[in-house]
Amino acid sequence: MFSLFSAGFALLCMMFLHQEVALLPFPPGMAQTECRGRYFWIWLDKTALGQNTWRYGVVNGLGQHIPVTERVAAQCGFTSSADLYGNPVVRVSFLACSVRNLCLGNGAHLQVEAIDELYRIVSNFDQEFSLQLQVEVTSSRNLTVAYDVAMKCSLDAPWSPREIVCEENYMEVSVRRAVPGIASEALNEDWVAVWPVAQGAVNQVWQVVFHFQNASLQSMPATQAHALGYGVNTTATRVLFRTPYGTQQTEVTKVEGLDVEVARATVFYKQAWMMLMVDTAVACPINPPVFTATTLSWVTPRIMPSLVRFPRQYRDEAVEMGLDGRVVAAATIVKNGYTFLTDDRLISILVPIGAPGGLTESDVVDNRYGTTYSVKLLLDRRWQGDESDRTRHCSRKTIRTPFAPHTPVLLNNTIPERGYFDVDLGHFFPDVELAAVDVGGEPLRPGDLKRRGFILDEVPNPNNTRVFTLQVPFADPLVEQQYLHDNIRRYTLRLNYTLILTPKDKPFTHPGVIECEVPDVVLPTFEGFCGAEQIGLVMTHGNLDRYWIPYVGNRPLTNEVAVARNYAIQDDGSHFYLSVPPLAAGLVYEDISLQGLVARLDFNLRDDKTREILIAFPIACTFPTRKLLVCFPNGTMAATVLSLDTKPALDPRRTHLRDKNCGPVAADESRALFSFPVATCGTTRRLEGNYLVYENEVIFRREVISEANPVITRDSQYRLTLCCRYPLNETLRVWARRFLGQRVTPAAFRPRAPLLAYRQKRSAGDHIVFQEAGHASEGIADMWAWIPACSIVVVVVMCLIMFSRLLGSLV
Repeated sequence: MFSLFSAGFALLCMMFLHQEVALLPFPPGMAQTECRGRYFWIWLDKTALGQNTWRYGVVNGLGQHIPVTERVAAQCGFTSSADLYGNPVVRVSFLACSVRNLCLGNGAHLQVEAIDELYRIVSNFDQEFSLQLQVEVTSSRNLTVAYDVAMKCSLDAPWSPREIVCEENYMEVSVRRAVPGIASEALNEDWVAVWPVAQGAVNQVWQVVFHFQNASLQSMPATQAHALGYGVNTTATRVLFRTPYGTQQTEVTKVEGLDVEVARATVFYKQAWMMLMVDTAVACPINPPVFTATTLSWVTPRIMPSLVRFPRQYRDEAVEMGLDGRVVAAATIVKNGYTFLTDDRLISILVPIGAPGGLTESDVVDNRYGTTYSVKLLLDRRWQGDESDRTRHCSRKTIRTPFAPHTPVLLNNTIPERGYFDVDLGHFFPDVELAAVDVGGEPLRPGDLKRRGFILDEVPNPNNTRVFTLQVPFADPLVEQQYLHDNIRRYTLRLNYTLILTPKDKPFTHPGVIECEVPDVVLPTFEGFCGAEQIGLVMTHGNLDRYWIPYVGNRPLTNEVAVARNYAIQDDGSHFYLSVPPLAAGLVYEDISLQGLVARLDFNLRDDKTREILIAFPIACTFPTRKLLVCFPNGTMAATVLSLDTKPALDPRRTHLRDKNCGPVAADESRALFSFPVATCGTTRRLEGNYLVYENEVIFRREVISEANPVITRDSQYRLTLCCRYPLNETLRVWARRFLGQRVTPAAFRPRAPLLAYRQKRSAGDHIVFQEAGHASEGIADMWAWIPACSIVVVVVMCLIMFSRLLGSLV
């Protein structure tokens, strides 16, 4: 009998015929083949393929290569997909185009003259099959190599009278076409409907009639059905009908509330003396799986009316579950935790997410790490409807769960006594690789981490996940250190992991901060000293202060500041020395009185990032007053007057400023101390460049005879000019503050017990927390702090002394 498919497939051969090429066998390990069920299975190794592209075609009985496109695959019984691990898989039905039936000699078509012989040996046909594929691999340089795949497979179980396959890309039904005995039952309704069409059809032409739910029919020759993408064929013993999903002639119906796609077709062949009609209806469940947080389920109808004519006579012969095209035993179902149930209406398969038999793989969405779980399910059923209705129905379902985010877990296993951070990051599947770790802002690859002395390792878990472990010494410069209190130091390790999904080349990051407080701080110790012309300290280094910044007051103690202020500093690695002149900028002057000048050096150590004061060590020393002129930043002037400034000596208690009401705030027979705001006591001011100059005078009140007409006196004439220069911007700030209503008053100088020169020693653990009072602002102190009177008015004083002597001689 002439093959039905020969005419239609000949057209495909003409359309897709390629030039013959020399075929090479696959290199070892690059491809794997297997006969499984009713299929040829071919796997390609994704690692061997690399970045190369591939395509395949089938070689027909004439040695011609026909490319298999998506349309050809669905029409001819080819399926191309990937296994759970991403390896390309080609699955070819035993009844596919160009698969040769070895019992037919060379696989060519039977001639009409061989019909009698066919019926005698029909039971020996459709038992062994052969296939030849050609796989073309193209490199990035557009170089193509063709590989040959030749297979032979035998049927593993006898054909059922009707076999239906629900593949990923097509639906297929094959029906045994051996002539049965005389049937006692009436024709079914599809045959009744198609009978008039068949009687009026052209002889010796295969026809296909499609039935629809609205009772309409559509008839067409098999060649037209081929043109629409359907596969209609015959073998020695079977009639085949194959349809892609979602065509114009298929319909979706509801069965037990579930979607089922149905193609009701009758294939018939008519000759003058006979007519052969074959019911090739096919139905496949297409409802999507149902997901919960922990499970996935696939539910199908137990009975599909379009396939069962007598539901009351329906009886299950076998209902089996399988994985990846192979039926699994009941013990395996229990062991893997599956649930496989059948009732009067439904058949359901429930699989725990992550169960054996499937594959959990990593994925990245918006820099979030997560997983998906994939499983390839098989539902293999055999039933009997009536005496002539024995059907095998196989459905394949590839299920992939939606993306489920999994936040990586950063575990801190650090034990402070060990002296290093011990950090775990997990849990990742084998498809995740560690690309780099940013430690303290410096990106380091795994090799860099190890060369730096870090310990990096991978630890496997029993559930096929793994953990990345990292050990970083506390002493590494990339680890932040912060002094807290007493002898407690906080180590901070800032991490940012960069990981990558190796199969998909998807990177993602995960940050982390690990802190550890350790009682390992050795605090610095201080020894202060007061000299005749200096105030200073000696600091014995601890193990942390080298990370701190030394300050004097509110100014960092840099080399530039030390030179500008005439400080003397030295550091030999174990000790730090600082010596400051008593009238240098940066000191705080707590008191000025006739008893002496109290100067304080506020030395402190600050955090190098937050500038928070960690340790403060103030040192106060008392220096003799002598001649002194002081210009305070709050707009107050202070000066001393000595009795020995004139000859004969004057009485300082009888001195005053321009305003006679402004006398000394303290005086005895040898010295007088004046303190007054620059806006009082007759003080004048003038502008000199960027400075505002304030000036006043100390005047000696002489005693004369007589008071009414003073002529004779023994007292010297004495005038001492006091002058202070303020930067203009600072002066404006001072006056603006005064105009806003804040009263500017002199610093309070109260008599106090004299402070002798002393040496003080104190550890940082007993440091002083203090509130500064009366200290100079940085803008003034840098240029015009405590100034000795002789440095400004020495010429004035000398002139006044000479003038007083001259007057005395005249009198």
